[in-house]
Amino acid sequence: MRHPVGGFSLVEVMIASAVAASVMGAAALAFSAIGKNQRRLSNYASVEIGAAAANNYYNVAGEFVDCYDAPNYGRAATADLLRDRFWEDVSYSSAVYCLARSGLNSVRPVYIPAPEDGRSLDSPEAFRVHLASVFSQSSSVYKGWRGSSPYDNGSIYILEPSSFSGFLAVRAIYDIDIQSTGNPSGTYVSVKRYAWNELTDYYDVFFPNGVNGVPFRPLFVFHERRSRMVMEEGDVDNFKTAADMPFYFIWWPDPASPTLANQGANAQSGYAASIPDGAPNPLPSYAAMAGRTNYFFTVPLFPSM
Repeated sequence: MRHPVGGFSLVEVMIASAVAASVMGAAALAFSAIGKNQRRLSNYASVEIGAAAANNYYNVAGEFVDCYDAPNYGRAATADLLRDRFWEDVSYSSAVYCLARSGLNSVRPVYIPAPEDGRSLDSPEAFRVHLASVFSQSSSVYKGWRGSSPYDNGSIYILEPSSFSGFLAVRAIYDIDIQSTGNPSGTYVSVKRYAWNELTDYYDVFFPNGVNGVPFRPLFVFHERRSRMVMEEGDVDNFKTAADMPFYFIWWPDPASPTLANQGANAQSGYAASIPDGAPNPLPSYAAMAGRTNYFFTVPLFPSM
C-alpha cells in the first residue's frame, strides 16, 4: 500500500522561517551585547610612576613602567602565586611585623640586632621603635600606628630564627605601594617580595581614572591582647580584642577588581560603637574594606607559637 506523499504548506514554511530568523536574530543581539560589554582584559598601559619609584621598586631606570589595566585575571593569577608564597613565608616565620609608610621603602635589612629581651617586641609599634634604634634611617621611613593604619603604603617584615646569636633574621619583606598617577590618570598598585634585598616576586596593575588621594585603606589592622584593657587609651581600646595571641588583618589590592574604591553605598553605616558584651567594636574602622578584594589575610603576630 502506497503512503500518500505529504509536505509543508507555503504558510508553514513561512512561519518556520520567521521563527528561525527570530532565534538567530536574538542570538546575534545577545552575542553583540556580550561582546560590547565584556571586561577588556588585554589593555596594556605605560604608566608614569617616577624615576624614584621605578628604581626603588624594580631597580630599573626611567619614569615609566608597563602594566595591565584592571580588571585583569592574568595579573590575578600572578597575585595568587604571591599569596601562596606569602603563606609559605608566614608558616616558616617566628614573627610578623606590619609597618606603615607614606612614601617609598628604602630599608630592607637582612639581619637585625636583637633586643636584650625579645619579648619586648610584642607589637608592630614596638618593632618599629627597635628598628629605628638600630637603623636610624628607618625612623623617617616607617610611621607609628596602632589599631588601624591610616597610611597608604606598608611593609610586612617576616622574621625567622637566626643562626647568628644576637640577631633577628629577615626571611622576607613584602612592600605594598599604592600611588596616584597623572600620566595617565589613575592609580598604580604593586605588591613586591624582597629577600636578601633582592626582588623575588611581585604583581602590579593599573586602575584607570583613579581617585586622587588613594582610597584603599587600611592595609593593616592590629588586634592587641585583651589584657591591655587595664590601660584606658581612647580609640585604641577598640582594638584590644585578642584573647591571647595578637593578630593582624591584612588587605592587598585585587587585580581582578574593576576599582580600588569601595563599591557599597556606605560600608560603615549600621555598625554600633560596642558589641553585645559591652566591649568596644573595632569594626567601623575597617568595614569599608568589605568586598573590595579577594586578598585578605588573618596573620598572628607570632605564627610559630
